[in-house]
Amino acid sequence: MRMAPTDRERHERLPTRPGARVRRPVLALAGVLAACAAAACGGGDSSTSSAPLPGASGPIAMVVVNQLPIPQPCMGPSLTFFEGPTPVDIPSQSQKTVQVAQLFGTYEIGFQVNGLYWRTCTGPGDCPNPNRCQNPDNAGQVAVEIAPDCSTATLVQNFDTFTCDSLVPNASQAVTVTLQSASPCTVVVAGTANVLTPTDQCCSCSSCSGSEIPTGQVTHCQ
Repeated sequence: MRMAPTDRERHERLPTRPGARVRRPVLALAGVLAACAAAACGGGDSSTSSAPLPGASGPIAMVVVNQLPIPQPCMGPSLTFFEGPTPVDIPSQSQKTVQVAQLFGTYEIGFQVNGLYWRTCTGPGDCPNPNRCQNPDNAGQVAVEIAPDCSTATLVQNFDTFTCDSLVPNASQAVTVTLQSASPCTVVVAGTANVLTPTDQCCSCSSCSGSEIPTGQVTHCQ
């Protein structure tokens, strides 16, 4: 049986400013990676069967239609889903199939909005980072939950159980999840009016400096 990842392994990958791309494994849903691996979770194409047989607990193939643009000047795929510890990048205006495992009795899969964003401060000049989380980072704390027959699809907000802490960039108000089809199981991820604001020039934890760093923020690289 595959062991759960270490704390250092439990962090998201992030695209940085143009010309650079730093990748890190994600914490989201890593606590169930052994179960996912046992079920042979992996990528697929949109022709894969949507749902398991009645009474089965295997993963569901879900087609993700990505209508979310990545904020300029950030580059790369705008969404990354996580099949256990395995990232699946989905560029804007494209689609890809992901395997949704059953977690704690429900079919859920975590994802992140790529780009680079500052931590959520509790007040002006106050942005503690006691867990030494990546800063800036991708925006997470979101997941998709689907019914076993894919009759419904729901955005799970403030999904911080598997993130570094509750102040990492939060995409809960920036995305929507809509069921497009139950067979094949297809969901659409799109943006809202609450557009996330990336760092200045999409600078990263290793490149932000001077006035690019807002008051109260402290860069930290994993």
